[in-house]
Amino acid sequence: GAALAVCAAAPAVAADSDAQSIWHGAGPVTPVDAAREPVYGQPASDFSVIVWLDPECPYCKELGRTPEKVVDASGGRVNLAVRLLPLPMHGRPALIAAATALCIGQQTSAPAYYRFLDRYMELTRTNGAGLPEKPGISVEALAKAAGVADLAALDGCVHAPGTVEALGQEFNAANVAGVTGTPAIVVRDNRTGRVAMTEGAIPLEEFNRAIRTLGAQGAD
Repeated sequence: GAALAVCAAAPAVAADSDAQSIWHGAGPVTPVDAAREPVYGQPASDFSVIVWLDPECPYCKELGRTPEKVVDASGGRVNLAVRLLPLPMHGRPALIAAATALCIGQQTSAPAYYRFLDRYMELTRTNGAGLPEKPGISVEALAKAAGVADLAALDGCVHAPGTVEALGQEFNAANVAGVTGTPAIVVRDNRTGRVAMTEGAIPLEEFNRAIRTLGAQGAD
């Protein structure tokens, strides 16, 4: 697991460098599947953006809703799956936030999952410091605002062994894909299976560049 112990700043790109230089290959990446994970956008799209996110990573906070904006502007051609990767260095706050999001996705809905994560990322102090210590701000309050009706059931799920096991499985899948830090980002052409990977809080235009490049490659 040592390979996944960092938050990743966006790669530095010189002004005159190759336009594709921040993107590289990846290992096997599980395709986005609305039957097994919360998906933002259409369940089936030509392209998928996959983001591995640590709720306490400052670069994940900096990335913010950029992937969702890519989907919103795509006219249904792109969907998004945010996969949770709480790093050990960020301690209990990262684990609790990730487990809570995972359980919201299972018990409530995909929109609630993204509402919770978006709000958590807006508010967190990052680097394991968790949410601000202010009245009305807590993981439970954010879950309720996202649409969770049964907080007791949510709490039971968050502390269930199966939830930690599911996060561990995602950690292993991220390792197989070649993830070295968070946020890790993959763009996948679902028509051909081609993928491109990068790391860090990249701007919206970089997502669109990868989509154009993969789309232009087509099938062999």
